Formats: sequence, C-alpha cells, structure tokens
Amino acid sequence: MSKQTRFSEKVAEGAAEVFLKENIGSEIFIGADIESLIAENAQVVYQNIDDPSFFGALVAYKSKQFVVLNTHQDLRARYYSAAHEMWHLALASAMFGEQSEVIKHSAAAPNFDSERAADHFAAALMLPQATVVKIWNKYVQNQEVPTKQVTKELVVRMANLAAMPYVAVCRRLSELGLPVQRTIVNWGKQRWQLYLEQSEFPPSPLDEAVRFEKFAGLSEFVKNQVDHKQMTLMAAANFLTHADPNQATQYLKQRKEKIDRLEVADD
Repeated sequence: MSKQTRFSEKVAEGAAEVFLKENIGSEIFIGADIESLIAENAQVVYQNIDDPSFFGALVAYKSKQFVVLNTHQDLRARYYSAAHEMWHLALASAMFGEQSEVIKHSAAAPNFDSERAADHFAAALMLPQATVVKIWNKYVQNQEVPTKQVTKELVVRMANLAAMPYVAVCRRLSELGLPVQRTIVNWGKQRWQLYLEQSEFPPSPLDEAVRFEKFAGLSEFVKNQVDHKQMTLMAAANFLTHADPNQATQYLKQRKEKIDRLEVADD
C-alpha cells in the first residue's frame, strides 16, 4: 500500500468515526438510513440507468447540492454508493462538526486520494470498526482462525445486518486485520451469488434492485436557472446527463437551434 493510500484511508477512517458521533450518536449499522441522512443535506435524485458502471454522483451548482443514485443497481450497491457520495457531500458542508475544517484541510493535501478516501469512508461509515469487531468476536467464539465455512456465514450475516455488498464486508474485515482467508477476500460478486445459491440462506431482497425514478427537484432547479439566464443550455445539458437524459437532450437540441439561427443571421 502506498503512502498516499495509507494517508487517505487514515483520514477517511477518522472522518467516519466523527461523522457517526456527530450525526448518529453511536457506532451502529445505519443501513438504508444513509439515504435519509443525505436527504437532510442535499436533494436526492433517483435515476434508473441501465449502466453497470454507473453507481452515483454528487452534482453541485452554486449553493445547491444534488446526489444522484442509480436505482438500476441492487440495494446493497446503492447504499454503498450513497455512503461514498456522503464523503463528498460532507466535505462540502459542516457535517463533521468541530472537526470539519481539520478534515477538509487533510483532504486538500497534494498527496490525498479523494476517491480512495470516499471508498474507505463508505466502508468505515457503514461498517464501523467497533461494531464489526464485536460481532466478529461473538460469532467466531474461541476460534483463533475461523474455518472458511464460519467466515462465509459471518460475511453473509454481517452484510445483511449492514445492508452492504459481500465484497465490501470482506474487504473491511481484511482491512481491520481480522483473519479472513485470502481466497474469500478475493471473491467477486458473482462468486458470492454462486455460494448463496448453494447455501441454506434464504434469498435477500437486498440483492435485488428497486427500480424507480425521482428527479423532479433537480430538473425544476435547472429549468429555473435556464429561464433566468443563470445557466447556459450546454451547462444544463451536462448537469442533467445522468439525472434526466431526455431533458438534457432537449437542452442540446435548443442550443443547436439557437446556434443555427445565429449562423443564418450572420449570412
């Protein structure tokens, strides 16, 4: 691990602990409530985008903040993405309380990796160290190194408790220095799905997507900015690329028509 990564993760780990104390009051699994926390500080935009590589984004314009979440992803991935975007949102606000300026100063360092920090913050926020270690110790009992079967069962149960991806839980356990077998840490999403199909665990709704769209607040905001000439048509189109692609296309069309009219006038 590079010094840059180590520094970024250390800042993010401390920031997650501060965030939980400031906004929750305790280091617990917050699960789906992460979206409610975001909604208290920004406009949440839900968009059903059939793109496996797009999970979410923070869009800021002047003093307004929008968090876009892709409901095409399963719930575990969506909540993890929300926690990732919470890092960026919290940095732009005072959600870290008295430590806000200290954390912002660290995040502004030249060797700081903001995206790696956001990923680590998401894991530390949704899987707080003290709670994870307590559950681990309770479940593995006196096994110094638990068997693979015990480890797999623990990962699934913890993932269900925290509403987190199995892969993220494995990585978090490993980062905390808990004795998780390397082969299990390296499992991807498909390998976990195969294991679950062969296990006695019942299907979890967290493994499914709840697809819907809700973005009226963002579209109306952009329209108001355009109508009052406080945002260009190109900026409006870029702003709505993921949240409201149909409206973004309309803004691009209007821009082209405007340019065409100007060219005709020049002739």
